[in-house]
Amino acid sequence: MRLYEEIFKSADGVAFARYVVVLNGGGYFEGVKAVDDFSTRRIKVCFQKEELVIEGEDLSIKKYCEGDLQLAGKICAVYLSNYEVGKNADATAEIDATAETDGGGVI
Repeated sequence: MRLYEEIFKSADGVAFARYVVVLNGGGYFEGVKAVDDFSTRRIKVCFQKEELVIEGEDLSIKKYCEGDLQLAGKICAVYLSNYEVGKNADATAEIDATAETDGGGVI
């Protein structure tokens, strides 16, 4: 995890969570304070300053211990909980309108 250390060293304390998503194989999250709003399609993970929402298929908790969370299942999206999927709260009305008409959104 040396790469993590290098990235977060230059982040000036901005970083609040570390996670890795494995294609079709779940993911691993560090620094978890709580798990909220859990289902097989959606999980809200709480960190010290923010919350992430993980969406996918057949999601389940494999391990949750001492701030580490391991998820099984297919993760399709990870985003900050204060953002609506496919729509940035800070975007201008013009950008939002364009995204709605051309089908743009979160990949």
